[in-house]
Amino acid sequence: MTIVKLLGVTLESAVTTDRHATEVIRSSSYHTRALRHIRPLMTLDVAKMVAYCTVSSRLDYANALLHGTSANSLNRLQEPKNSLVRDVCPAEDARPVSATELRQQLHWLPVRQRITYKLAVITYKTRSTGTQAYLTLHPRLSTSTHYV
Repeated sequence: MTIVKLLGVTLESAVTTDRHATEVIRSSSYHTRALRHIRPLMTLDVAKMVAYCTVSSRLDYANALLHGTSANSLNRLQEPKNSLVRDVCPAEDARPVSATELRQQLHWLPVRQRITYKLAVITYKTRSTGTQAYLTLHPRLSTSTHYV
């Protein structure tokens, strides 16, 4: 199997994103474990900033390529984000808190919704603002209607 790594994105010859997801998970898990060691020394705001800069940015990088990928890959990418949110907001009592509740407190979207959100923002900006020509969406290319 041929593997190509270009601009931080790993693709296989079968053009699947499984290998890319595995490498992102490995990198994110490493940095989440490192954050776990120093988290007691930080305030919540500092922990959120460090978590986003070191881990969430890795999960977000080139995630537009993951649009339409398998649910299995997206679920695998959600696991490090859940682990990260639990480390940023440790439980104050013995009762475990779900990652969904903690993500909502931090106003962080799940991986699947984050991908959709980023694509929607990029599409909106290219359609409504004067952007570079290479980002401009032409009506004939972006809709199924053909203009004569």
